[in-house]
Amino acid sequence: MWNEKNINAFLALFFGLLVIGFLFHQSRTFAGSAPGHLLGIAGTILILMTLIYPFRKRILKKKGKQNPLNSHVTYGLIGPSLVVIHSAHKFSSLIGILVFISLVLVVLSGIVGRYLFKKVNRSLREQKREHRLMHDRIESRKNEMLAACMANEEESITEADSPEDTPAQGEIGSDMMAACDQWLDEVRTLAETEYSMQFFDRLKVLFSRWLRIHYWISGFLFALIVVHVITTLYYGLRWLP
Repeated sequence: MWNEKNINAFLALFFGLLVIGFLFHQSRTFAGSAPGHLLGIAGTILILMTLIYPFRKRILKKKGKQNPLNSHVTYGLIGPSLVVIHSAHKFSSLIGILVFISLVLVVLSGIVGRYLFKKVNRSLREQKREHRLMHDRIESRKNEMLAACMANEEESITEADSPEDTPAQGEIGSDMMAACDQWLDEVRTLAETEYSMQFFDRLKVLFSRWLRIHYWISGFLFALIVVHVITTLYYGLRWLP
């Protein structure tokens, strides 16, 4: 029951509830307290760990047995959730507001991109598998029809003067027409499958651009986190003796 898919869905729901919580709750002291800073540090570390997936995929170009995207999604949900708890829904500075907004946009764009991209990839794989099967069936049908045509032609040449062969030839001709109709139906189905594949290919390109937006927002978020950490250290930690 508690597989990675269900866990990530629960974490996404939990993050959404935390974001909505700013309408009902606010603490002006928790964010600057020791527990608040510890949660912020832990959340930031987990957010930084989301960089492991693009680093392995883009830089190292490694592919392991387990999909590292699952860990990327998990880190990308737990880390922002801890950061939202750290903020305690307090918006007292421009940097804090920008961090919160960019954090929400990064998580939402990641969730939408992950869900839609997965659906498109799955549909495209199914279309390609169906296309291969249909192509093999058409090729097999074509070979059967060519063999039948050659046999019918040889029989017609050999026994052209025999009146008894006329009904047999007519029967063979009707069988050939039925086979041709079936072959044409399969060709039409193959054409429709190819059209669907082109459609899903275009969607895949569109979602790739969506993921680029996710990357740009993520870069903006990391820059804001650095600024936020520097300003926090500059003004000091009130809970230190």
